[in-house]
Amino acid sequence: MLELRESIQPILSLPTPEALIALHGTLLARGGEDENGREALEIAGHFYHYLSDLQSKLTSRSFSELASMLDIGAVGAVALENLIDSEPEKLWKRLILGGVAEGLMVAASRQYVKGWAVETGLVHSQASWYLTEALWRLSSEMQPDLQPEKRWQAIQELLAPTRDPDVPAPEKAVLLGRVFQILLLVYLTRLLTRD
Repeated sequence: MLELRESIQPILSLPTPEALIALHGTLLARGGEDENGREALEIAGHFYHYLSDLQSKLTSRSFSELASMLDIGAVGAVALENLIDSEPEKLWKRLILGGVAEGLMVAASRQYVKGWAVETGLVHSQASWYLTEALWRLSSEMQPDLQPEKRWQAIQELLAPTRDPDVPAPEKAVLLGRVFQILLLVYLTRLLTRD
């Protein structure tokens, strides 16, 4: 079992689901004896789910892209087959019908890639929703006199890029990952200062 300090380093340098699993084990071994330990466990769990879902979507996208490229390659093969095997008087008819059918197949496969963007957007939205609540709790604890409207505005401004359709998915992932890291670090630092 890793010590807490050892578990934190990979989360800060290159967070992965595997690094969060190691941190999870370390935190569970400590017993979640206080609010900081429970908060750290909760944040680590949500961070794990976010990274796992994101990793799954990226893998899915890679396969969708590959399938789409294979479909595009198939169009060329069908066209070549039509050129080689057709009787001269049926050549144009076969080329047009084959081209339309294969073109529709390629267009359909590209829709899977577009669908990936929608699914990934949901992963970012769910993480943003959770982080809004986690930031609210931490801000309420650290700045109890801050007006709720100002607290809400600050959190919304911080997370606004995650809801902006014009912000690319990788930039959303970086922002959300950093917010998860910061929140986790706050509670883990409190645990370390107690040791």
